[in-house]
Amino acid sequence: MMREYVASLLDGVVPGDDENLFDHGLDSVRLMIVAERLEVDFADLAERPTLRAWAELAGE
Repeated sequence: MMREYVASLLDGVVPGDDENLFDHGLDSVRLMIVAERLEVDFADLAERPTLRAWAELAGE
């Protein structure tokens, strides 16, 4: 689920589990959207911007 959601935010780009999402075009506006959707802190997402970390934060 997380992979597909992030790919939709990054115009279809599907990064690896441990790749920095900012390197793939993630910006602060999209990060705010993710924080709201996952109901997690913006700073936690920004500090660890990988699919693996976000899945852990979301409890997946």
